[in-house]
Amino acid sequence: MTRARSIIQRFGSAFPGLAALAGATALLSACASDVEVPRYADITFAYKQPIALDVADIEVVRVYKPRATPPNVETEFPVSPLETAARWANDRLRAVGDSGTATLRILEAGVVEKPLEKDTGVTGLFKTDQAAEYTARYVVELSAEATDSQTGARTRAEVTRSQTVPEGLTYNERERVWYQLTEKLARDLDRQMEENIHQHLRPFLTD
Repeated sequence: MTRARSIIQRFGSAFPGLAALAGATALLSACASDVEVPRYADITFAYKQPIALDVADIEVVRVYKPRATPPNVETEFPVSPLETAARWANDRLRAVGDSGTATLRILEAGVVEKPLEKDTGVTGLFKTDQAAEYTARYVVELSAEATDSQTGARTRAEVTRSQTVPEGLTYNERERVWYQLTEKLARDLDRQMEENIHQHLRPFLTD
């Protein structure tokens, strides 16, 4: 900025119009460089007590493939809903047995955007409408099977969260809403799966 200012001052007296234009350009460049892009932390569950399963291995299968075409928008999220579900398994499930396998299948981890109608009447001029609704959904299935295949158990969880956003949001503000939506959905999944595991996978629980 110092060099740019000196150039503007040098030619300012001879070309005042050019100086004004250059000054405005430099100001815009400075403002653009000052815009911070937020960085969001991964959503984890490492702070919670792991659920010990009497199996030797735990596998995570990403059946769902993120979609980058409307109405799906999950690929634009600052933290991937799909990878957050996989991280849940890594943080919350522990294999403590000598044999057997548990498998978490992520069947759905998508987010759909639905544009909302705006009030085009006179009253619409005096209020802020909700511009869009985002609906995020998890469907996961956890199964456990002993090596001899004589013992097996399975449970499934489906959780959904929706959030509307007002018109006029910046992209950074919208990303913050997306992150919070993913976080809330993941906490819902955690609560539902913990309850289901203790109800349906009792033969594989060690405590």
